[in-house]
Amino acid sequence: MNLKMLPMLLGAACGLSACAAVPTQYLTLTPETPAAREGSFGTLQRKSPPLLVAHVQMPADLDRLYFTREQSRNRLKVADHVRWIAPLGEMAQRVLAQDMATVLPHKTVLMPGDPIPPGPYLLLRVVVQRFMPTDSGRVELNADWFVLNASTQHILAQGRSSLQTASGQHPRDQAAAMSQLLADLAQTVAAHLR
Repeated sequence: MNLKMLPMLLGAACGLSACAAVPTQYLTLTPETPAAREGSFGTLQRKSPPLLVAHVQMPADLDRLYFTREQSRNRLKVADHVRWIAPLGEMAQRVLAQDMATVLPHKTVLMPGDPIPPGPYLLLRVVVQRFMPTDSGRVELNADWFVLNASTQHILAQGRSSLQTASGQHPRDQAAAMSQLLADLAQTVAAHLR
């Protein structure tokens, strides 16, 4: 082996070992207040139609497993060792459904994967334009939402929500703030359904 290559090989080995030493953090979104699920499907016989939360549509720049935040205008930072435990749109759908069940206790809210009962039901569609932390210590959620009669596709309520909240700089604090914004969105939508 050439002695000139030895320092370069040692440097590369040290660099690789440093990358392997950083553990990956996994984040999830959580509902603000877990909804108590009733054990019987008899609850689906209520007079008002049940509500189904559709898959939450995320923009392509956020629809990734690595945690992303805004570093500056027109520049995003994708974390090397911080990942979402599941796709962001799927987690947002689950959390939003649980938050909707909490804020609408007298309405049946179907959880993702629940069978759709026969008959009419309402569909909540959410299209996210922005949902991320910023370097300024805030988390922002900008989304359009629509509540439709699923059989007729008639829009019963709709809105555009621009929500913000303060957050710490650690990704776990930012994920908690993102969860809070989904709870705030649930409150906004529920106000139009009461």
